Amino acid sequence: MKIKPVYWIALGLVLALTVAVCDGLRLHDKYSIAIGKYEEALTQERVNGKALTIQIAQMTETVGQRDKEIAEKVETIGHMTNAIGRKDSNLEALGQKLKQLEISGDLFAQVANLKEQVKAWSEKFTLAQSVIAEKDAIIADWSAKYSAQVTISESWKQKYEGETRLRTLAEKGWKASERKLRWARIGSNIEKLVILGLGAKVAVDALQGAAK
Repeated sequence: MKIKPVYWIALGLVLALTVAVCDGLRLHDKYSIAIGKYEEALTQERVNGKALTIQIAQMTETVGQRDKEIAEKVETIGHMTNAIGRKDSNLEALGQKLKQLEISGDLFAQVANLKEQVKAWSEKFTLAQSVIAEKDAIIADWSAKYSAQVTISESWKQKYEGETRLRTLAEKGWKASERKLRWARIGSNIEKLVILGLGAKVAVDALQGAAK
């Protein structure tokens, strides 16, 4: 029995439709996987992003607090340095006075002068130690400030990398959806052709039957 061309055409269209449907299902799976990965990453990124935002705010506050403390210590050092300068002037004056007392021979006054010098030197030494302590504290503040700034930089880097991952996954999902839509359109067109072909076959058979 000779198969009519219309049957070959219909068979070809059916096969093409089957292939299109299979590819469409395969693309649908890829699209679903891509969307699933994106939604999972989005949920995780929201959690991480919130934590990183809080961390950045805390470290920024730490930097501000350290800046304030450094400024206060610098001001304190300035006051103590001025006090040391006054002690130097006082010691110089006491030294000049001691020379005069040595000439006059007033021993009691000389002893009192020396006691004042010892007191001034002791106070100057205490101030100098305080200045050193404040400078050490400033170094500690600078170290803490630097650590906080490093943490801020790392947090911003992690936020950027997270957003980059999301964008990459979104692009994959978008490309998968484009392919899915394209194959859906192809499948729809083939389906229309199959319907038209089968309709034409039915019409031809009807006409041939009527002619007999």
